[in-house]
Amino acid sequence: MKMTKKKMVLALLVLFSLIAGIWLYIRFSTESYYKQFQEYSGKAKIDDYEMIADGAGIITHWKSTDPKEDRLMRAYGSYYYFDPVRVGSKHILHMNMKLREDLYFQEKRPSKDEYWTVSVYKVDGERLKEEKEIDLFKVVEQFDPDYIPTELGSVYSWNGRELAALQIRSTKDNSVRKMMYLNLDTRKLERNETLENDHQRKPVPAFNARLDREKSSIEELKFFKNWFSIDPKDLSKTQFKKSSKAYKLLNQKDTKVIVIKPQNSADQYARSIAVFELFMKKGVNLYQDVTIPAEVSKDGQVHTTQTKEEFDRYYDLEKARKVYLEIDLSKKYKGQER
Repeated sequence: MKMTKKKMVLALLVLFSLIAGIWLYIRFSTESYYKQFQEYSGKAKIDDYEMIADGAGIITHWKSTDPKEDRLMRAYGSYYYFDPVRVGSKHILHMNMKLREDLYFQEKRPSKDEYWTVSVYKVDGERLKEEKEIDLFKVVEQFDPDYIPTELGSVYSWNGRELAALQIRSTKDNSVRKMMYLNLDTRKLERNETLENDHQRKPVPAFNARLDREKSSIEELKFFKNWFSIDPKDLSKTQFKKSSKAYKLLNQKDTKVIVIKPQNSADQYARSIAVFELFMKKGVNLYQDVTIPAEVSKDGQVHTTQTKEEFDRYYDLEKARKVYLEIDLSKKYKGQER
């Protein structure tokens, strides 16, 4: 039995309507699903890198482990951007997050399709060693099952340990919070009353050199930021050769330049400057008009330096380590205390 032209058109209309309906349903379902999430960074790994400045810094290229979900989350999600990178002298961390609720209001542990983990890279000389991922909810649960993590802070150096600040909150009383420190070697939470109660502003050297954007690929000296990136158009203002691996990495998207230092590093100025200088044309003097406070100078006096040699002459590294609490002299530290 032959199908009439009218019936064929009708059949095609039904088919197209069915396809359109399915497409709209899938789109609506996808949009509804991803709109739920308030916290998202996705998961990313370092797939290539190059150490620079005699190990003071590293150029890292990051690759998403799920680019499809990243794309869908950008299209339909309702999350805010946050900096996922944390850095110490021996560890580089990347927060991986996918949560429906804001961390400050979350009252229960995540469901199967949610996560808050940390990718960990151990700095081993000129190499990076990828270590096992840390599940922050599990770490806190092992410490106290009535608490959940709420905020991962900076990495601190403490008597040879590296500790990542981690605020935790009671699931029974939203107002009860504790500041804990995640030991990146033992992967256990510790109390550190000295770091926790240290709210005093620290004396820091003031670097006053003005950057000429014609000679520099970076706009300002950010000593306390975890990383920076540059526009590939500014590569000509750096000291890297076109044939170098560093140059090729910097010419790619999703590349981050990291200064390897904890938040309270006394040596962070020399390490940062060693990295910053590579992103400027030769001859730029970043030690010009640097003011060293009396509290961290070798003779207890304020000094203004013009060269690296002068800075090294007056800046007291050991004194600064004590002031910045890299070294604790009180011996009152209590580990793993609730």
